[in-house]
Amino acid sequence: MIRFLLTFLIVIATSLLLSGCWDSYEIEERAIILALSIDFVEEGEEINMPEVTHRKGEFPEQGRGTIYKVTAQLAVPGKIMLGPEGGDTTSDETDWLLVTYGYTMKDTLSNLQQELAGKIYLGHIQIIVVSDKIAKKGLNEILDFFRRDYEIRRTAWFMITEGEAQKVLKATPPIQTVPSLYLANTLNQAVKFGKLPKEYLGKVWIDLSDIGVDAMIPLVKPMGDHIMVDGLAYFKDDKMVGKLSPMETGGILAMMGFNPAGYSDVISPGENNGVYLIKPSKRKSNIKLDIIEGKPNISINVDIDGIVVEQVYANDVNEEKLKQIELVATEHVENMLTTVIKKLQQDESDVLGIGARLRAFYPKYWNENVKNDEGWYELYKDLEIQINLNYEIRRVGMEWR
Repeated sequence: MIRFLLTFLIVIATSLLLSGCWDSYEIEERAIILALSIDFVEEGEEINMPEVTHRKGEFPEQGRGTIYKVTAQLAVPGKIMLGPEGGDTTSDETDWLLVTYGYTMKDTLSNLQQELAGKIYLGHIQIIVVSDKIAKKGLNEILDFFRRDYEIRRTAWFMITEGEAQKVLKATPPIQTVPSLYLANTLNQAVKFGKLPKEYLGKVWIDLSDIGVDAMIPLVKPMGDHIMVDGLAYFKDDKMVGKLSPMETGGILAMMGFNPAGYSDVISPGENNGVYLIKPSKRKSNIKLDIIEGKPNISINVDIDGIVVEQVYANDVNEEKLKQIELVATEHVENMLTTVIKKLQQDESDVLGIGARLRAFYPKYWNENVKNDEGWYELYKDLEIQINLNYEIRRVGMEWR
């Protein structure tokens, strides 16, 4: 009997600690944000900020003088149709664009909340687009809010665009009723096709926090009713310092050993010998790091298997010609990878994480000679990085002479 009473009292006491659903909101009570674009307010642009987090003129700017312009794409509950019955629904009916302003991200979203009946919910956010002006000034300030918010998905896409970020959210493709889902799917498919690395928001946070590695973020370009994947923006610390073209992005992915490969190469074995488009089918990469005479010695060994997907100005693919194509392709791609590495070194951006490898495998050398990111940048920019590439043609399609 005593045991029963004790068990009963424990159960009752424990139940008092259960929170249940005290803080739940029904979907009709939520303002579901699917996408955000972040720009700086341009000089002379008229804005109206309500006094929500501070009185007018009393925000402690501390010499910054910058105001954010945030465009939010909200879902319209009940209008997003799933399946064939949603064919006649347009993006004008399924989403709602609102523009708000603020000195910080929380200040901006607090101002936006004043215009909405539902509670802002960021758990379904698909993309966050930032202008290159903000990226070049530094991302830590805006990422601090998103990193602290428990609702934000780490698999949301974070992307950079040159010019006004709001234009990306205004892309309304006719084949998708929800623009933000189309934009996110464009990048997901780019990863699937080997055109981008999996640089989700969570991965960006890891790269920005890690010592000896820098972030690279997808670069997109608005094209009216759609977007174009325009390569990668690369960073030094939290500041964008340059960009890689789609072809250079393919080079970075090759050095990282990412598969599948998404970019083809145009190869010409010589004058009047035809032009061949070859596409990598499989890549392997090995970044080798040693300490020789007190200095890091780095070599990047890349093996590529390729396919001849097209030939023009000739019709003579044979065993001898394939050997010529392989030699020219090896030299061409090796030179391109070397150029990309030199470009990254010049801008002191280590997106391959060579510094992180040095810190992991030679901690004593790092602690005595490098010590921190700044020490690594000074060493990294002058390192000799050797690229060794081997390109082999495995298939030529249905044509053979």
